[in-house]
Amino acid sequence: MLANLNLNRNSPFSFIEYGFQAYYSYVFLMVWMHPELHPVSLINDLAVLMAFEFIMVHSGVFMAVMPRKWSLFVFFPLYATFAYSFNESVVNTNILYIYLLTVLNRMRFAFSNVAPEVRMYQMGKSAAKALFYFLLILAVCMANSIIPPFGLTQEFLEKSHYFQTVKSSGLFIEKPYVPICMGFIYYSLPVLYFVYRVIKNIGKRSETSFTKKPIMAFQKKTISNKKF
Repeated sequence: MLANLNLNRNSPFSFIEYGFQAYYSYVFLMVWMHPELHPVSLINDLAVLMAFEFIMVHSGVFMAVMPRKWSLFVFFPLYATFAYSFNESVVNTNILYIYLLTVLNRMRFAFSNVAPEVRMYQMGKSAAKALFYFLLILAVCMANSIIPPFGLTQEFLEKSHYFQTVKSSGLFIEKPYVPICMGFIYYSLPVLYFVYRVIKNIGKRSETSFTKKPIMAFQKKTISNKKF
């Protein structure tokens, strides 16, 4: 079963990354559907997180392409500065910890001698993720008037004193269900595609194992009867 997961392509770091995305897609969905079950500050933090992902999605591309020294002495401090500035817009400091964990996971390519095909795969994956982010943010911003607020209604936001807790303004803050909808889609689709690939790979390997010739086969032997 473990061999079917293709660990050469999906390293333990990949499983950590998809586990992170699965957890946050669940958090985004729960806050979107039942915000009354969570601290009101979490609504603002998730909205800021999706704006901050604009910075993090670039880090994956640059740190996969640039040399080690650039990643360590240029990009890491630069993105840390952006992280600190965004951290000032949230109520809790979770976003800074999320950034550090995510970037440390991405920086493994800057401090390890990986095969060229693995590095190219990571570069393509990071570029595709950045393109997906831009298309998705454009879609939700244009369609913000038809996105269902579910539990994040104007009445709930005013009753929970949400607008008194936020530290910034803009579409993502004034209509938090827009970035939360985006976050749910952004984190859940890659996980669903990953699960689909794993299941498809398991099915292909199972079919291949059934079509292989048996290892042992009995052969008929003709014994001639000799007269003694």
